[in-house]
Amino acid sequence: MIAPSLQMGGIERVMSTLANYFVTQGHEIHFVTLLPFEPFFQIDNQIHLYTPPYKFPRYGRNTFQTVYYYLRMLFPIFGHIRKTIISINPDTILCFGDWFPHIIMLQLAGLKIPFFYSNRSNPMIKYGIFPETIRKFAYVLAPPAGVIAQTNEAMLRKKKLLGDKVPIRIIPNPVRSIKREPVKKENWIVSVGRLHLEKGFVRLMEAFSKTNNKGWKLVLAGKGKHENEIKAKAVELGIEDRVIFKGKVTDIDELLLQSKIFVLSSYQEGYPNALCEAMSAGLACISFDIIAGPKDIIKDGENGFLIPDNDLDGMVKKIQFLIDNKDIRESIGEKASEIAVSNSLELIGNQFLDFILEK
Repeated sequence: MIAPSLQMGGIERVMSTLANYFVTQGHEIHFVTLLPFEPFFQIDNQIHLYTPPYKFPRYGRNTFQTVYYYLRMLFPIFGHIRKTIISINPDTILCFGDWFPHIIMLQLAGLKIPFFYSNRSNPMIKYGIFPETIRKFAYVLAPPAGVIAQTNEAMLRKKKLLGDKVPIRIIPNPVRSIKREPVKKENWIVSVGRLHLEKGFVRLMEAFSKTNNKGWKLVLAGKGKHENEIKAKAVELGIEDRVIFKGKVTDIDELLLQSKIFVLSSYQEGYPNALCEAMSAGLACISFDIIAGPKDIIKDGENGFLIPDNDLDGMVKKIQFLIDNKDIRESIGEKASEIAVSNSLELIGNQFLDFILEK
């Protein structure tokens, strides 16, 4: 298994979870990371972990340091990643990422090791000339043995690019079963993610500011490069006393269990883990119906609500509806929690194993 790192992130969360499950099924797992940063997610002691031998400052590095590091790690013939793969000589390789898997494919030229990968972002994302060139070379030099799509939209996109040359399987993310301990519920509407503008927290705050929400708070969990801009917007809207910025939260389960409503306001997603975990925790969830992701998870009106993308008035009305209707809010949350069964780690983990180890 090859991942960018084991830092906090959706790719890292899913890959570490799957790695830990694969070990319980009797498989020998070697986990290779591109970046040397301190891990956030823990992996089983039986997993062989390979971290880079080179230093790479997380902040304050210059262009030369960045280019030199990536050349040493990813140069197609003599790079550290290729040397590590050769030393392991695995039966199969699983890799998650956006541009990252195509770079790894270049390391495999001539090795004839079955390679499976999954892109994890918006399937309609347009890459620049350099990533597209890498992708085209990768498919010529070391075509994958299979591709995992998270959603139907992602599968259709891959089929358009690859035709029938490469097997494609739709496998969603595994969802943790969150133990619903009895905790004091707060009148909180929660959203979780990096404080980046593409996560849509600005439009979520705009919607929240238009609701009749006396006694309710909007809770945003996460850190990110647009934190100052997002906080400034709360002040501009006059709701700074009703928005709680939690920062980086290590115990996300406790936060979800304390809350009553979850909103996904992103402009784009691949397969949103935060939404799945909120559903697993039994929250009534609302999401904008963006290109891919939420529509594969939420059955509108049954286990959550989908709002046409950027329909701010629709979002305001649905938030207000859930604030005002406790019984419906709780019944929607109960139905949502069933995702922990339909997307259980055992079920999803075995789908991965069936695909990547298929004879």
